[in-house]
Amino acid sequence: MLPQIQDLTTYLIDLDGVVYRGETLIPGALEFIQWLDANAKKYLFLTNNSFASETQVVEKLARLGIKTDKSHVMGAAQAAVQSIEHRFPGASVYVIGEQPLFDLVNQHHLKVANEDWQSTDVVFVGLDRAFDYKKLTEAILAIRKGATFIAINRDPLLPIAGGALTAGCGTMVAAIEAGSETSPEVIGKPEPALLQEAMRKLGSTPEETVMIGDNLG
Repeated sequence: MLPQIQDLTTYLIDLDGVVYRGETLIPGALEFIQWLDANAKKYLFLTNNSFASETQVVEKLARLGIKTDKSHVMGAAQAAVQSIEHRFPGASVYVIGEQPLFDLVNQHHLKVANEDWQSTDVVFVGLDRAFDYKKLTEAILAIRKGATFIAINRDPLLPIAGGALTAGCGTMVAAIEAGSETSPEVIGKPEPALLQEAMRKLGSTPEETVMIGDNLG
């Protein structure tokens, strides 16, 4: 018999669309986190968001009334950059993303290759709200030339304030995939890499863990 959700020890919690939408806390989210704390449950907020750092996520949660710290936040962007650093030390990385993603790449002793795409070892794709034809073309050509294609997630849409949606990282990934004729390695939810790293960090097994999200894809 499957365990009841309240009997599990570990909770992996999506943020966008689950805890908040834009700058609005979703009803019941605060009470649920308070219940986790009161019952000594292990939990992590998992985010595919690549345009906010883990510190910024903590600050946003605090603004919305949820007090936490970086030990309770794990981002797919951080996990992806750590993977690149481990597999391709000192690599030249063509970054499609916003400033926090560039900062992460620089912090991990990798070289940003956006000014010289032909030297690219890895094309690394996160959400980029300034994505354009030049970036699309250079990423495609770099991959076709042999660069490894790594994406933070395939989320086609991103929930924002007021119940609206905007294009997500997955739309950019799909365009690059079509032009390069290469499928990316995907780090973020719902791929297993991020979930496995989260369970490893918490010392938990799949049998005692539940993932709480707003979609199955």
